[in-house]
Amino acid sequence: MGRATVVLALLCVSVGCSAKQHAPQHAAPPAEPTLVPTPFVVPTVPPGTPAPPAGAALPTRPGKNPNAEAEKRSGKQVGPVITFFGIARADGQLIQPVGKNPEGYPIYRNPVGSGFIIVVEAKPGISNVEPGRSIFRYDPNDPKQRPDLEIEVNRPLGDGSTEVCDSRRPKIGGVPAINPPSFADTKQVSATLNDLSCRFETFLESSASCTVGKSGDFSFADPKNSKAQFCMVVAKAWNFPEGETLVSARVRDSEGNPGPVDHFVLERKPNPTPVPASLPKPTPTAPWRRP
Repeated sequence: MGRATVVLALLCVSVGCSAKQHAPQHAAPPAEPTLVPTPFVVPTVPPGTPAPPAGAALPTRPGKNPNAEAEKRSGKQVGPVITFFGIARADGQLIQPVGKNPEGYPIYRNPVGSGFIIVVEAKPGISNVEPGRSIFRYDPNDPKQRPDLEIEVNRPLGDGSTEVCDSRRPKIGGVPAINPPSFADTKQVSATLNDLSCRFETFLESSASCTVGKSGDFSFADPKNSKAQFCMVVAKAWNFPEGETLVSARVRDSEGNPGPVDHFVLERKPNPTPVPASLPKPTPTAPWRRP
């Protein structure tokens, strides 16, 4: 037995050797982790408006007044009531009237006759039906086809063109007059009402109106009562003439019932040119002489 064999035998005796220990060994696969179930919570968002209690009645629109037809037959105008009728500056700030005429209609003044906004607001009247929204409903053969906003003037605006709704390029015209004011079911009146009302826009939310409140935020002129607003910027093509022009309006509800007529006067009175103060006369002085 060689020396190397003796050394190997001694090592086996001291640490222990076997055929199994010299055989290649494979590591056992790791045990799979035990899954521990945990509760799963679904995130929720609280509703903006609490749900009504069981059995509670859901809110509905106000119903039509059952006595409206009787009131209508008696001669009353059962449609919407105008809550504001006046003008505002181009930035939406309301303009206050300068006074009233003998009939009690407010007088608004503008020096150039354009560049301001005419504002009409309304709420349900006797019928208790919401104000209509239409600003153009025209049939040349049916004078009863009317917009929900019926507005007219007793003096021509701009060139007084009789073309209906010629408010856009390439041909822009004015609006003819109805004098004395009339809402009769005639072709001429129907055409003229459509010609002016089609230049308006309809607003149904106070926070998205054409006018602003004292705080500078968008707001109806009468936010507590008004349910609809109609606005028109008076352009140069349909500006008001010099002098006083009577503006009359009424609003129909969504069933076609007109409400009471309201009025205001637009006074175009140019601001007087200030007269320059006369220059003081020079004080005469003695002629200068060489000393």
